[in-house]
Amino acid sequence: MSLSLRAALWRLLLAVVVAALSAGSAAALSVSTVTKADTDSLLLQFSKRGGYPAISRTGPVEISLAFPAGTLAGETPPGPADFNSSRLLEGVRLEGDTVIVRLKSDAFGFVGWPEGDQGLKLQVYRDPAGANWSPGAPSATPSTTWPPVDPVVKPSSALTLPVTPPNPKPGPLDLPPLPPSLTPSAAEPAKAGQPEAAKEAFYAVPSSMRATALRVSPDKAPVLRPDGMARAPSPALTEQPAGGKGQVPGGGGELRQAVKLPPIPPALAGDETRAPVTPPGKDQKPAPAAKAEAAPQPPAADHAPASAEATPPAQEEDHDANTLVAAQAERLAGNFFGANNMLRSLVLNPKLKPDVREEAMHTLAGVQMDLHKDDLAGHYDEVQKALNEAINVNPNSYRVPETLLQLGMLNLRVGNIPEAKGYFNVLTRKYPTDASVPMVNFAWGEYYFDRGEFKKAEEEYKNVVEKFPESKFVREGAMGMAKTLVRLGRYKEAAQIADYIDKRWPRYYTEFPQILRITGDIAYKNGDFKKARDCYMLFYNMEPDAKDADLVLAKLGDIYARLGNKPGAVDFYNLAIKDYPDSEGGLVAKMRLAEQGVHDQPTISEMFPLFDKPQYGSPEEIYRSIIRDHPQSPLAPLAQLKLAMWLLHQQNYPGSLKESAAYLERYPQSELAPKAEETAITAFERMAADMLAHKDYDRLVAAYKEYRLINTNRGLLSDTTRLGLALAYLRTGDTANAIKEASPYIGPKETDNGNWALTMAMSVYQNDRNWREIVELARKVQGWRFSPSQRRGLEYLVAEALENLGEASRALPLWTKMAGDRDLEAEKRCYALYFVAKEAMAKKEWEKAQLYAGEADFMFKETGRDPDKRKAAVNIQIEAARALGDFSKALKLAEAYAKLCKEGDDDYAGNRMRIAAIQRAMGDVEGWRATLTAMRDAAPESLYGRMAASDLAASGLQNRLDALTRPQ
Repeated sequence: MSLSLRAALWRLLLAVVVAALSAGSAAALSVSTVTKADTDSLLLQFSKRGGYPAISRTGPVEISLAFPAGTLAGETPPGPADFNSSRLLEGVRLEGDTVIVRLKSDAFGFVGWPEGDQGLKLQVYRDPAGANWSPGAPSATPSTTWPPVDPVVKPSSALTLPVTPPNPKPGPLDLPPLPPSLTPSAAEPAKAGQPEAAKEAFYAVPSSMRATALRVSPDKAPVLRPDGMARAPSPALTEQPAGGKGQVPGGGGELRQAVKLPPIPPALAGDETRAPVTPPGKDQKPAPAAKAEAAPQPPAADHAPASAEATPPAQEEDHDANTLVAAQAERLAGNFFGANNMLRSLVLNPKLKPDVREEAMHTLAGVQMDLHKDDLAGHYDEVQKALNEAINVNPNSYRVPETLLQLGMLNLRVGNIPEAKGYFNVLTRKYPTDASVPMVNFAWGEYYFDRGEFKKAEEEYKNVVEKFPESKFVREGAMGMAKTLVRLGRYKEAAQIADYIDKRWPRYYTEFPQILRITGDIAYKNGDFKKARDCYMLFYNMEPDAKDADLVLAKLGDIYARLGNKPGAVDFYNLAIKDYPDSEGGLVAKMRLAEQGVHDQPTISEMFPLFDKPQYGSPEEIYRSIIRDHPQSPLAPLAQLKLAMWLLHQQNYPGSLKESAAYLERYPQSELAPKAEETAITAFERMAADMLAHKDYDRLVAAYKEYRLINTNRGLLSDTTRLGLALAYLRTGDTANAIKEASPYIGPKETDNGNWALTMAMSVYQNDRNWREIVELARKVQGWRFSPSQRRGLEYLVAEALENLGEASRALPLWTKMAGDRDLEAEKRCYALYFVAKEAMAKKEWEKAQLYAGEADFMFKETGRDPDKRKAAVNIQIEAARALGDFSKALKLAEAYAKLCKEGDDDYAGNRMRIAAIQRAMGDVEGWRATLTAMRDAAPESLYGRMAASDLAASGLQNRLDALTRPQ
């Protein structure tokens, strides 16, 4: 420092002292510390403004901050401070105008500067060179940045560790040019935007409560009667469980695109007065008059039995003919056993007239169908035999087409599909204009309808209507169309067909009341609740004891609820429960009352408040009853879904998952399937949150693997759950799946989830020593805005990876940067210093190698990391000192190296040989000889023992030669 500058400084300090003295006394000096990786900062806050001290090292573990005289007058010594967390600072005390700072180690450096108007900051950092301090050494002179000092010209050999300027701003990774891609290119991913294969819609309409009238299997159902002889309602006209919705080919929903209806006769086009609609009261049954008013009319002429039309008038003298007529009468009366006995006796008569025999055989075949209609499969042989015998009586009879139809239907009902097709094909090819032909299409329509193949059923019914518009079966075909369109969810088209039936056959409901149910279902689905109410009411009044009356009552409750008449809805629900407590309609009513309304498109948010205070019974019991007792009901899917939601509400997450999975397995194409998926996902996420909170990683992974539903829909899981699953995989040792779950979050732009996933992935790759993946991942995220600590950590990983991949030249800039980064953890910085030292050694930059290796040695020792690397760092120092000719230091370091080795190992023996070489280079012949002698004697047969003996022998020989040649 120049004299003029020093004088000006002292004048400034004197003025400050005077100002401080005039200000009076102040409070106590405050002391605080900040500790980082390998740096401690001491913050001193004075009670008044004053001068700045001269800072110098005054002892092996002591720094003095000497203020001008009187500057600290009035300052109270600082109170006790806690230095336990400090790495280097041990204590502070005040002695007059000097603040004494005591250190825990002598291997340190320091620097200080002002901190505001009344403060000072002293930063102490590790410096192995500090251990060489001695009083009077240059390092004992003031070392401070304030006041400014003149630069001291150091010898060219004086090196100091460079300090990397801190970069506190977030930003990208500061990486050297990375090598080309180190991993083979991955298979090209599937192209985005490719449409998925169209899923066939599942047409479930839970709010349509249509019961299956036919409670038996198809082979036990009543036989269809094209001749109208059986007056019981045909199963062809009985409504089945509802399906869902579809689209008319070609769009638009116009009826003409679905079926071409034949014209309505003008005489039937007008409206007709219907029976009055009288809702049943709470405490009374519907008046029987309603049923009387709607009594069925006598069969129309076109439905008269074909066999009756062919029977000639009975003559008294014709006993056989009279017996035939009597048997037919018994059949019409339902006495099939009596008719069977009469006909069998009759046909045994060998003198029976041909026309009577023909009539009797065909009638007998029909009776066999009647007798065994509930078990056609069990009596298939005898029924088929009777039909074939009837045909064989007269193969040219006009009755043959009808019998062929019966044979086809018999085989169809028992599942002999090839035989059924054969009989139907004979009928349609040989008798294309016969009145029985339309029944072939109708029979196939019923077959497909019963098996849920509604699109095929629609085509068959459509053929009846379009191909045979004048057939007496066109009404049944139209009826089949209507009910099939209901099952397909095409209610607007179904409504048009129902209207056509109503106008062409306005009294059809008196003959077949089920048409009212179907029409009511159609109106309900189309939102015409008043028309639906009228249809259901009329149906109930006509058929109060119908086997699906329970469903009609429940549906009427739904209608009144939708019309805003809650008391009326409750009345109908209670009536259904009272009369049919265990039936489907009764269960529906219980469900409605428990849920306080109609909830046929349930959501979790909608159902949870209702579940909090159920109004009627246990929702779970109701749902399970419907699923268990009415599995084929259209209400069963809805009950299954609501049960899953109920269990979710009860926090039974495994149960909710199980029921959701069962729903999707049974009804994969249902319109409510997305709600089941949502319920399952919610249940899994809540279960996962509980398991993660309790660190139950094994169970979480097991649950994820168990439920294929969750695996299939894992894209619906929240980010929190996906990352939690990744953590669970990581904790259970399945790092491959952990990376699989986390990697999608490592994208082109950084996010909090992406940072978490990146950290996890880098940790896995480092533990697995997967250096290539580390470099590739760093390349992918290089442009992210990292915090300083994140950036340091990732750059360290990249440097480590490059070093292990043999890319030392690319890693060197990163190691150099980190070697001077005092904010980098010592556990990492020691490696950076080591690799820089190693590179300097390779370039024969001895002083630099010695400096960096010394710092690395110190940090390896302090952190306890990598003993082998520490030995290598000491080794670099030894060889650098030897190269510089500093044999005294090299010997001291070699002796320290010996303490790091295990006696008897090769590196220990090799180091002893090096010590001997250094001793000889220093001229310490006695020390050299003693070292070699000890090695020779300790292990005479070892390599190094023999080498020591050889060196000693060569030295003795040389001495003798010298003595011989020395002048006397």
